[in-house]
Amino acid sequence: MSVGAVLAIVFGGVVVLAAGVIALIVVIRRAGKARAAMPAQAARAAVQSRGWTFAERDDSYIPVYDRQYDRKGWAEPMYAPPRATAATDVITGTHRGRPFVAATFETVHKGQHQRERAVWVAAPAPHPMLSAVRIVGPQNTVNRAIGMGGVQLGDEEFDRSFEIHCDDEAFAHAVFGPDLKALLLRDPRTFRGIALRGEYVDAFDPVSDHRAPEQLTAALDLRCDILDRIPVWART
Repeated sequence: MSVGAVLAIVFGGVVVLAAGVIALIVVIRRAGKARAAMPAQAARAAVQSRGWTFAERDDSYIPVYDRQYDRKGWAEPMYAPPRATAATDVITGTHRGRPFVAATFETVHKGQHQRERAVWVAAPAPHPMLSAVRIVGPQNTVNRAIGMGGVQLGDEEFDRSFEIHCDDEAFAHAVFGPDLKALLLRDPRTFRGIALRGEYVDAFDPVSDHRAPEQLTAALDLRCDILDRIPVWART
């Protein structure tokens, strides 16, 4: 076989392969667009079937977001708190008797624009900001040694496992009773901690799409379980 024939075969194969790759990319992109177009419609129907409300955009929740950071306990006094510029995929309703807001906020903080997923369940009363995040290994011990370990509860296992930040130490002690500490230490669900935003309770859990009712319900159950175990708000 001549060199020209070999080159022609190779070139033809490359062209066919390239055409196949391009076609595959087009199919993937079209499928991706179809998947992106479907969830909003499907989510609206699923959400409304549960008696909740769904809005693709509702900027009336911008001041609600901003207000959460205008509370005692903002941990970065050298910087202005985050501010929202838009609220999308906003779901509101009641779960286990508690009002909630789930949304994606477009935010600005330290000059950086980013998206923040929020699944907030209303607390019974406004409160200082508080966070408790699971710490891996000796990090919390090191942080305490340099004066950055946060609030200490006097519970060796919990203090070793979680770092708490709250300007109101008495409030932090009131929040973490035995039941809540046991949930944070032993619960098999995947989450790294909790955040009290000012009027709501949130959790650091892996919710990939809050529009999916199954994911949202699981996230709401976790937050309600947390609220049920806070002594100052525990239900009787």
